[in-house]
Amino acid sequence: MNNKDYIQSAEKTVSAFIDGKRNFVAWRIPGEEQGHAFSVGEISRVDVKVFSPGNFEGAFMVAPFQLSEGLFALWPEEKPTLFEVNKSVKDNTPFQMEAESAEVRSLYGTSFSVVKQALDKKLVDKVVLARKLNVDDVPSAILPGVFELLCITYPNAFVYFIDHPETGRWMGASPELFLDNSFSCFRTVALAATRKTELHSEDWNMKELEEQGVVSVFLEEVLSGYGISQYKKSGPDPVRAGAMIHLRTSYQFKDDKIQKQPGKFIDSLHPTPAVGGYPKEKSLDVINKAEMFERGFYSGFLGPVSKEGFRFFVNIRSMQLGQNNAVLYLGGGITRGSREENEWEETRLKARTLLSVLQSVKQKFFNESIHLR
Repeated sequence: MNNKDYIQSAEKTVSAFIDGKRNFVAWRIPGEEQGHAFSVGEISRVDVKVFSPGNFEGAFMVAPFQLSEGLFALWPEEKPTLFEVNKSVKDNTPFQMEAESAEVRSLYGTSFSVVKQALDKKLVDKVVLARKLNVDDVPSAILPGVFELLCITYPNAFVYFIDHPETGRWMGASPELFLDNSFSCFRTVALAATRKTELHSEDWNMKELEEQGVVSVFLEEVLSGYGISQYKKSGPDPVRAGAMIHLRTSYQFKDDKIQKQPGKFIDSLHPTPAVGGYPKEKSLDVINKAEMFERGFYSGFLGPVSKEGFRFFVNIRSMQLGQNNAVLYLGGGITRGSREENEWEETRLKARTLLSVLQSVKQKFFNESIHLR
């Protein structure tokens, strides 16, 4: 019998961890048909500047938005297991997003005004403004099914599920690579600008081109600061992420100094203007004033470390899971050409990534709908 016959589905793998009340992490790399999972034993925290993959082989790393809080290393308690993504599962459940409360909409408007004032005064050129969306009645019983359906629905996303007392319970399906260091080669991307797939054309407007271009400018400034002028660059090209299209420019390079000590380079790179803003420090000050909550792990980065290197992804399209609820984190890039109503609708479009899957699994499990607040 082939070893493949022993591999469980994503849903059964996660169910076993939850039913056994074990801390765990499960993930699926974009484009792969199998995922990885392990029961978490030790968890350690390290200054990102001293991170080196050789010292963390086999661990799964999780970084918050604020790197001053440290990088978390989740270590396997036992040999990691593989799981399969059941492609035969199809989801044709219609999805209609509920209206949100006037209070939630008003709070976003207040935050948007703070950002727009900073832009108008030319203190910053771009700020990524995030908000929260609370979802009631999300029981633990449906979470294994949610994780599996995310893997099926978004084959080109980094899909993960973390459950540990020190990190909390988080799940997501990120379309964005942060930094890949495999076989001594580094890869990163400038991903920004958002359109609905049905509205996509080759003619991107100035606001969208500016939003994405700012990320590219920042990445090239960081590379230049490390004396890196020889790199492969391709794009910007449109890339699909669920119901959305983004613009992506890809970068690839090699550097012996960064290879030996990538932590300092990571610290310089994070957060890129794709989740923070530009200039970096000034935009972070604006975010602290405009947002009325702590982002936690949202818009940080995470991923596995192996003997080949590490693969880190930006923690967007993500949610924090409570006892019976979920908190979705939704962000969008604001520039001088931004209009509040358009940016609000963009956050609602991004919410569909997770909400549509949550509702589908819950309806099949309980024949109920989700509720926003």
